[in-house]
Amino acid sequence: MDISKIKTVKIADIQLNKTNVRSNLKSPNSKQSLEELAANIKVNGLLQPIVLKGVYGYPPYDIIVGQRRFLAHQIIRHENIEAIFSGDIDDIHALLLSLSENMCRQEMNFEDTSNAITKLYNYFDRDENKVKEHTGFNIRTIRNYIKIEEQATTKIKTYIRDKKITLIDAKRAIDAAQGDNLKADILIDELVKLTRYEKKRLVESGIRHPKAKPEDLLNEAQMPKLEQTI
Repeated sequence: MDISKIKTVKIADIQLNKTNVRSNLKSPNSKQSLEELAANIKVNGLLQPIVLKGVYGYPPYDIIVGQRRFLAHQIIRHENIEAIFSGDIDDIHALLLSLSENMCRQEMNFEDTSNAITKLYNYFDRDENKVKEHTGFNIRTIRNYIKIEEQATTKIKTYIRDKKITLIDAKRAIDAAQGDNLKADILIDELVKLTRYEKKRLVESGIRHPKAKPEDLLNEAQMPKLEQTI
């Protein structure tokens, strides 16, 4: 492939097929990530062309590398996309190219992402809408990263880095602790064992009783919720 020969290709001339290794793009997290990519491309343009199987001028073309970028272009209703061509290679070689590209790609880790978003947030005078405008991240994601970057303890950040907890659970522990770092560190170890509804009650209890001990908050969160039928 000659990466200097970038072509502008009509979206309508491109199709998805089995040579692309990415298949799980329908989960809630994948959909949100795709929408954020689309918003980013809308603002900053396509930074890297996709790779198509075939010869330019003879559509339809199959995507080898760049399925998410292609789908993002569809979301923002772009008629064209920049691409380079692999030539007329067989399906096995196309699959190998797709696999190689996806395996070699290294996603930004939590520390790098949260640090970058927080720097942008401060640069834009703590205006989360400007961060959204320039990155494509939704407001909720921006707020979560900023809260964790600015308020999370070293222990919680380590748990996130090691993928022991989610960003949402980290935020819950911070909210329930109400500025008490020691309490946050205690709560995070127990919070992951709770149900979704117990986690919600834990945060509510922490906000209502900012001076309460961690064990008291956990006990209240796990108490059966009484319901009265009228």
